[in-house]
Amino acid sequence: MKAKQFFLLAFFVGVSALVFYFTNAKTSNLPTPKFIPLEQQKVVGFFDWSLIGPSGVEKNMIIDQNNVMLIHMWDVNDANVVEELESLQSIYDDYKTQAQFYFVTKNSQIEVRNFIKKHQFTFPVYFSMSKIPKPMEFDTFPATYLLNKRGRIIVDSKTATYWDDDAFRVVMDNLVKK
Repeated sequence: MKAKQFFLLAFFVGVSALVFYFTNAKTSNLPTPKFIPLEQQKVVGFFDWSLIGPSGVEKNMIIDQNNVMLIHMWDVNDANVVEELESLQSIYDDYKTQAQFYFVTKNSQIEVRNFIKKHQFTFPVYFSMSKIPKPMEFDTFPATYLLNKRGRIIVDSKTATYWDDDAFRVVMDNLVKK
């Protein structure tokens, strides 16, 4: 009888451990962000970048200078766009009052509106009206930059990435506190 009770207890502990692991483990196959060492970080020196939102509202990145910024260039046709944007949506939801977010796309307004509506994203979307400031240059989508308040590029990612990561959140917490 005791052996049977021990087996049942061990079984339930094992199942509970597996449930805990799978509900708390990273569920994405995308890589996590890679942070740039201080000595290799480039600085954005000129923030004059004109953008326009789908509703026609213009914004210039210069107004958010001296703030933490996450700039993500994306394309609705990228194979991993939904998974990556879901992880960025979570970061946006948690930090939208502490950092500035720029989700910039090259797609048409109609494509973007349909895509955003279908996936129920709420982050701000922009279209570029001028050249992106150096050294944030890219040839392919996606491209993501995380800048600290001094304009240093902390993350420069040119691949689809899983952003809703504990290490990334620790860095965000430290950047917005300073």
